[in-house]
Amino acid sequence: MKAALLTDIETLSVAEVAKPVPAAGELLIRVKLAGICGSDSSLFRGKCNVPFPVIPGHECVGVVEEINAPGSRFVVGQRVVIQPNLACGTCTMCLKGLKNVCRSKVRLGIDRNGVFAEYVTVPQSYVWNIPDGLPDEVAVFAEPLAVARHGLDFAVPKKNDRVLVFGAGVIGQLVLQLALLTTRNIVACDLSDSRLELATQSGARSVKGCERLSDDCQAGFEIVFETSGSPAALSQAIDLVAPGGTIVLFGLPAAGHEIRSDVIVRKEIRILGSIIYVDEFPTVIELLANGRIATAPLISDTIDLEGLAENLHNFYQPNRIKTLVRIENR
Repeated sequence: MKAALLTDIETLSVAEVAKPVPAAGELLIRVKLAGICGSDSSLFRGKCNVPFPVIPGHECVGVVEEINAPGSRFVVGQRVVIQPNLACGTCTMCLKGLKNVCRSKVRLGIDRNGVFAEYVTVPQSYVWNIPDGLPDEVAVFAEPLAVARHGLDFAVPKKNDRVLVFGAGVIGQLVLQLALLTTRNIVACDLSDSRLELATQSGARSVKGCERLSDDCQAGFEIVFETSGSPAALSQAIDLVAPGGTIVLFGLPAAGHEIRSDVIVRKEIRILGSIIYVDEFPTVIELLANGRIATAPLISDTIDLEGLAENLHNFYQPNRIKTLVRIENR
């Protein structure tokens, strides 16, 4: 099969490799459309500390091609999306229902070959059927939308809550749209004019740079969703959140920073971390199928597999939201 093979740091090429064979309990998925994520960029730049070679990619929509699981709930030809973080299911964290922080978690596209290829194998328990009427270009957002939805489960905005979405990349845009389902009082903050324009079109009041939020800071925000990963973001969020408010952290900064515990205590702030997802996929597939989330404005570009290396080289472009990769051209 054809696949994008990462053989060293920033060394990726399209090559012919062996088509994978599904192990017991697995499905062979023919990949149709994939999405590029920030973790793909981190892997490309050598920040994930995993052995090469590997086929990257973990966001995709595809078709069941082969089933190696007697009595499977799937049939050949079904369109599906993949939940790409594979927990062990037996450790203490998994038994507590915290599969997202399983210490033995296997990450598709990092620890095992991923979806930037014509075929991928996945355990059937991590595959989800999608409705016939749900377009591929919408269904491919199931994974990042699950990330966003998991974080909102920690702090669902009430009707009159003031909400700040810090960072207007793809996760920020999806968090914004989810928050808009329950409140209209939302501010989006970013340094990119095009991302702020998109947030404004979605219904937020957008601000370029959080230093311009002094007026709102007087009362503060009941909820701050930090999606940027900026090293200064947490400190700014602590300033901007209202007393008794909640900060939900999605972003992973490259380096740690001091925590202003005195302000946290005096304002009685809750700070929560949110990493990937647990069981949000059925919910987000329904949201996408019902048209509750607008994905078309989030697509910056659609490329072929041959354009992946150049796209990863230029990943940090301010106009980028989500780039899709067309794997199957038929």
